[in-house]
Amino acid sequence: MTELAPFLNRVDYLNDTAAQIAKDFRIAGIEIHYSGNLQNAYVELFEQILPHIDEILKGNFQEFYNLMYRIDISEAQIKKAVKESIDKSFSETVTDQILKRELLKVVIRKQISEGKEL
Repeated sequence: MTELAPFLNRVDYLNDTAAQIAKDFRIAGIEIHYSGNLQNAYVELFEQILPHIDEILKGNFQEFYNLMYRIDISEAQIKKAVKESIDKSFSETVTDQILKRELLKVVIRKQISEGKEL
């Protein structure tokens, strides 16, 4: 799997990741807005997504599963992440996984389009 750390400070990758997040959440009827602040991107997006994940989990597990399917996060990935992050709530762990997966999708898409190996 591609290491994501080098892409966390790249404006183009972060903007594309925020756009991908906004698109995936918009399909679920949730608006996510990114200010473009590179230094605060992760925290800004995390703080917007977390309350929506909390709300979805309280109300409709089918909506949660649909969102995870749309973002392409498997139940096995969630279970593994929960086991590895004992200091975070379930919602925090899922939110972190969403951000990482959306960034990974952007990285893979860009690398393929540039003809680079993964």
